[in-house]
Amino acid sequence: MGTLDGDAWTPGRDGDGRVNCVSWQTVPLGRWVRVVGTRLDALDAEVKAAVPGWSDRGNEDWHGVLADWVGMAWDTRKGTERGWVTVGGGHDGSSNDGVYRLDLRAMKWNIERMPSDSSKWPASYSANFTNFNPAVEYYENNPENPEGVYSDEFFDPDNPEISSRTPTSRHTYGSTVFVPELGNAGKILMGCRRYWEYDVETATWALPKFPFDAAANYSGETGYTGENMNGWWNAAEGRYYVSATQNYNQSQTWSVLAGGTDFRWEGGYPTGGWTALSTAQDQRGQTLHSLVYEGGRPHQLLVTDIDTREVVGHELAYGPSTDGLMFDPQGGSDGGTLAHVAETGQYLTNFYPIGEGMLWAWIDEATWTLERAQIEGDYPTEVNFNTETKLEYFPEMHAIVWVNVGEEDIRLIRLQ
Repeated sequence: MGTLDGDAWTPGRDGDGRVNCVSWQTVPLGRWVRVVGTRLDALDAEVKAAVPGWSDRGNEDWHGVLADWVGMAWDTRKGTERGWVTVGGGHDGSSNDGVYRLDLRAMKWNIERMPSDSSKWPASYSANFTNFNPAVEYYENNPENPEGVYSDEFFDPDNPEISSRTPTSRHTYGSTVFVPELGNAGKILMGCRRYWEYDVETATWALPKFPFDAAANYSGETGYTGENMNGWWNAAEGRYYVSATQNYNQSQTWSVLAGGTDFRWEGGYPTGGWTALSTAQDQRGQTLHSLVYEGGRPHQLLVTDIDTREVVGHELAYGPSTDGLMFDPQGGSDGGTLAHVAETGQYLTNFYPIGEGMLWAWIDEATWTLERAQIEGDYPTEVNFNTETKLEYFPEMHAIVWVNVGEEDIRLIRLQ
């Protein structure tokens, strides 16, 4: 059965390693519950045993893998509930380019793809791990660039051993999306900087594609994606969409067919310009839910029918618990998250009023009113404001899962 100590739950598991129903029924309802034994950094010894000499060159180590503006891709299907963090970190936080899977039916992190052998990297690869120095040098000195190389991959023409052409660690934001119908076991699509595909069955990355073959010249009409974006999948079209936010007031969305062909500009759909920089998003089937912030303040919730492209906007009202909150008029919502919980008719989101730190809030989809979420239970000691897509609702489990930082166990709210 496992054990329950207040709101700290140690799951009981069957012989196949999956959490048993008896143990699950002991989880309290409507509270933050800590799942003991679910720290990502607990994988450190396993990685070092498998890759001798491996070390994270970043200044945050495992903390940066989840904390640095990194999102997750999720599989919410019944019986296969899981999520992946891919090449998280980047900049000076973490150089860890591994792929790690959280299996929620087992409540356990696993290594799906080991990080690269850091002992073989050049000493110059430091400080900004999103850009691999040999790849940067090659790109700058080869304007024709027949290989399609860019700075965000491991490419070194003088050292084939480390020239895997796989992605470097980076801030993935909300760009990673799991698509179960691609390949034999599904693929993770990522539109951060360029278009990437990760095959879950083979644990391999396909060669990246520049949007529109325009290299890194982003003009608002051509070029790469940049960062601080949200991605989603249109199953009817077989296309991946991502809001390309690097060009600020000219930001707009592009899409691409699975496999990396037929890139297409989508304009400001469902958001564009400065608005695209401050959104939190949740996809449920062929419906897209987008929370738009204005000056740091949750302002509007857009509901998009992906099949028809109809966007319906709902202005948010502030209830008694939130009416007096103040916001930085120059602030954004870098790192906000959103989870649509259809069975309760609400959305769970977070926001950052002046002097309050990070707050959780419920948005009622009947009244479109935002109220503080007074959720008791085992709350993390350290809270990462850059939640991104690390909050997810699982309808068959009737639970909301929150992945915070690598040195904290995951939290969940069991609803039923």
